[in-house]
Amino acid sequence: MAALCCLLILAFLKTALCIEHANTTESINITLKDANDPFSDREDSLNFTESGITPTPSSFPDSSESVTALPDQTESTDTSIPNTTPYVPRSVLPLPVSGVLPIPVTEVFKLCPCNLQSGQCDINCCCDPDCTEEVSLFTDCSIKTISSDPKLCQKDKVVYSINTTPDGLSRVQSSVQKEVNPDVFCIQSANHEEGMSFGTPEIPTEENFDSLFGQFAGFFFGHTRDTNAQSTAIGNVSGYLYGDVIQTVNEAGEQESFPFPASAGTAHCLDGNPAAFLKDQTSRCVRSFDLPQDCSSLEALDLGAYITFNIRTGKNEAAKVIGVEVSAITLESLEGTWTSVDPAESFSYFPVLLESGDVCNNVVKQVKYIFRYSEAGEILNVMASFLLGAIKSIMVPIQQEFQITFLQEITSTSGMRFSGNPGYVVGLPLVAGTRTTDGIVQSTDPKGPVTILQNSAEQDCLLGSSRRSPVQFGIDMVSGCTFRLPDAVNCSLLSEVILSVLKGQNFPDHVASFGNSLPQNPLEWVPIQIQTITSGTQTCSIPQSYHLEVKWTKYGTLVNPQAQIVRVMETVLTNTSSLALLTSAGGLLSVTTSVSFVDVSASASPGFKVPPTIDAKLPFDFFFPFV
Repeated sequence: MAALCCLLILAFLKTALCIEHANTTESINITLKDANDPFSDREDSLNFTESGITPTPSSFPDSSESVTALPDQTESTDTSIPNTTPYVPRSVLPLPVSGVLPIPVTEVFKLCPCNLQSGQCDINCCCDPDCTEEVSLFTDCSIKTISSDPKLCQKDKVVYSINTTPDGLSRVQSSVQKEVNPDVFCIQSANHEEGMSFGTPEIPTEENFDSLFGQFAGFFFGHTRDTNAQSTAIGNVSGYLYGDVIQTVNEAGEQESFPFPASAGTAHCLDGNPAAFLKDQTSRCVRSFDLPQDCSSLEALDLGAYITFNIRTGKNEAAKVIGVEVSAITLESLEGTWTSVDPAESFSYFPVLLESGDVCNNVVKQVKYIFRYSEAGEILNVMASFLLGAIKSIMVPIQQEFQITFLQEITSTSGMRFSGNPGYVVGLPLVAGTRTTDGIVQSTDPKGPVTILQNSAEQDCLLGSSRRSPVQFGIDMVSGCTFRLPDAVNCSLLSEVILSVLKGQNFPDHVASFGNSLPQNPLEWVPIQIQTITSGTQTCSIPQSYHLEVKWTKYGTLVNPQAQIVRVMETVLTNTSSLALLTSAGGLLSVTTSVSFVDVSASASPGFKVPPTIDAKLPFDFFFPFV
């Protein structure tokens, strides 16, 4: 080790560097000499002048060759080197010949990135030409430096600053400066001027429209050949795929696309807009028409225009066709009241101009489609609900709303739904099941394994027992209803009925700790603990309220914590007084049910890594022979 260090030091000491300064030419000449060079009388000079750097090689194979300097450099032909040996150091080789940078189209002082409003002053935008009197109120420049192309080695930049006048007002000062790009990879010169800017786009005309449409339409709408190629690559798939246009067949047997009116460019309705498979959409657009003339003749106002076609269940021509079923029809009066009518008589509700000639009745104001499809992408049925209203002439133009929703039909009873991966996601239903001797049996109820009584207008517990909402993670809920009790009632039977209404049918006894817990892992399931609070010594114990408390914690790292359920407790509160005192004069008994989620995560304690220790030992003769 010591020997190697000595060799390096001695080799460095053998090289001498001599610098001399010539005052007459105002330049610095650097002469490199090597002690081991047999041509000791040779000098390799570098001339640094004010305008740039000019390399002066020692000699060239052909004395007739000349050195080409860069635009910002001077050219030197001084070759007063006595030695004619063809030795050229690589550090002083001339740069290759190249082009020059083109003249910029836009000056840098005309650039203003913060000028966002046309004809108005942008606050603190010092380069905005619309700012005149507002400049005195500026506090600072939002953009202080503006440069030209950042890829150039030498570029212009404008520096903006705010100064204060003696009156206390602000004043903008600007200056244009030359800036040298410190990046190693920059553009010094260019011989391809077209590559420094974008090309001028071709303006569409009647002659070139078809060619431009064929060139660019595929980017937005997709080529037909691409769709065929995709179908060939995937195979002969009978069902629809995501994004496929839903095909329909009109009364004449012609194939069309499913119409979904929407606004395009303007607020007015475009009836030719197609609907895509699995893309839920909601659109609102404006419909303009002449009410006396178009009331009975304009198809867009008629309910029949939205159901008088058949839909192909698949995208192949061999797929069967189904019709659109009307699930609900609601009539809206001029006063705004709604009335539901029988959807079986849908064809009898067509637009009618009343005798006054100023009111058109049964005009379509809202259409909602619900598509149900199978796992193979086959459309099973289509349901439509309508809102028909009365329109006056002063209400034209009207706004129409269209909505389309896709729901998958789950036919397999073994299908499992997850509510997170792995932690629960807020808004998704809880994953629950029942523990048996063979393990956990996960609930596949489409309404949700854990449900809560849904509020209804009747507030009758028995009539609304089937209306239940799933318990969604992270969302607290409260609901209630009333029981109408007869004079003579069986207390034990009443208690069972009330508890079953509050909890729901087939209530589970375990909840998954994570959103993707599998039934095969019973350790990842949390049992539901039961707590009954009874006050007093009443002989008849009637449940008055049911509360489900879910405690959860944040599991994992602080960067991406996962929600984990750690405890579930159900609390049943029974009556504290006699049944006669609980009920009102009409024999009504009110009960409530609620769900709450409690975050029991412990606050994170900051942790710091121990700084590493350096345990390095040098050999005892490392600095020999100096020490």
